[in-house]
Amino acid sequence: MKLLLDTSFLIALKKRNPKAVSVFQGLIPQADDLLISTLSVYELLSGAHFLEKKYHTNQENKIIRAMLSPLTEIPVTRSVVEHAAQIRAQLLLAGKTIPDIDLLIACSSSEALILTYDHHFTHLEEFGFYIKFLSINPDS
Repeated sequence: MKLLLDTSFLIALKKRNPKAVSVFQGLIPQADDLLISTLSVYELLSGAHFLEKKYHTNQENKIIRAMLSPLTEIPVTRSVVEHAAQIRAQLLLAGKTIPDIDLLIACSSSEALILTYDHHFTHLEEFGFYIKFLSINPDS
C-alpha cells in the first residue's frame, strides 16, 4: 500500500499529535512507499520560509527538510492536472467544492491512501474514483 501524506497530516505528525502518530505507526508496516505531492512540499516550505523571515531562525526549515527526506515526491504532471480537472467538473455539477491545491494533491497518486486532517477530501469518495482516503479528526 502507498500512503500519500497531505500537508495537514504532516503538520500534525510534526507536532506529535497522538492520533496522527498512532494512525501513522499503525499503517507503516503495510506501507510500500510514503508519498508527498510537490504541492505539499511547496506548502510546507512556504510556512518554513515565513517563520524563518519572521523569527530570523532556520530551525523550522531544517525540521521540514528532515521530514521530507524519506518521502517520495510526486510531481504535478499533465495527467494529474487532467484527472483533477475531470473530478473538478463532477464536483461542480454536484454543487461541491474542494480547494484546487488539495484536489491536485489527491490526484498526485490516485492509488494511494490519503492521510489528511482536511474534511473536504471526503467529497472525493462520493464519485467512485480510485482515490482512497482516510480522514483523521484532530479533535478526537
